[in-house]
Amino acid sequence: MAENTKLECLKNLQVVLLKKFNLEKEVLSLPKKLHEEEEKLAAANTTYKTLTEKWTEANEEYKSLCIRYDDAKRKREENERAVENISTQREFEAMQKQITDAVLLENELNKSRTIKLREVNELHDQIEKQELVCDKQAAVVEEEKAKIADTLDVKIAEVKALDEECLAIKGSALTDKMYDKFCNIASKKEGLAIVPVYGQVCTGCNMVLPMQFVIDLREKEEKDDIDYCPYCSRIIYRENLDSEKEKQYIFEQLEPTKSDSSKSQDKKKPEESSYDESMGEGFEDF
Repeated sequence: MAENTKLECLKNLQVVLLKKFNLEKEVLSLPKKLHEEEEKLAAANTTYKTLTEKWTEANEEYKSLCIRYDDAKRKREENERAVENISTQREFEAMQKQITDAVLLENELNKSRTIKLREVNELHDQIEKQELVCDKQAAVVEEEKAKIADTLDVKIAEVKALDEECLAIKGSALTDKMYDKFCNIASKKEGLAIVPVYGQVCTGCNMVLPMQFVIDLREKEEKDDIDYCPYCSRIIYRENLDSEKEKQYIFEQLEPTKSDSSKSQDKKKPEESSYDESMGEGFEDF
């Protein structure tokens, strides 16, 4: 049997396309790590911003408490000095009550001021620590960016080299239309655009092909022509197996029991989602 040049060309092309698609997947996955690190940096910056806002609010409250404390202290001192000029018992008792109230307020404000100062200092310490976390994470992000940039350059160069290898394989054996259609199938079928037929079974979709279809396929291959699976739209070709193994894949030679008959019929029924007319049309041009 004469060698089918188109078939061999497509087989070789698929090997290179698989490498190319895998590389392209790697290129797409590269920013994933960077994205994760950028999310960590964003979270760290958000925490830093939140702490800063809390510190600002707490510091303003501390300043307000200091002013109120100073006012209460000044009021208490004025009242204590005023006692010296009081002449009646009633005025003295009233002034003593004012002094007592002023002392209570002064002590309360002093206590609140001390608590708030502690909060301000704690927030300040947290901000300093968080600033270090942000700086460290920012460095990780920059390092990841540099790493990706270097890796991307290498991967993109490799993809370009594989593109050139694909065109070299294409040569004059395939038309531009044939080449583009094959690449389109490969991209939609996870890199598998051409698959062997074992007996009567397409190994791309595991569907059973009619015996006459397989016979016609053999004749097409002998004429340096190709065909495609009517179920999954991949290019298919006959692959020689030893006689015993091939019997396992020849549907018409099987002798199913009645209980298995329905299962076999289901096997022959194509899956509607497998066939893609946009990829199947036009292969007679190959």
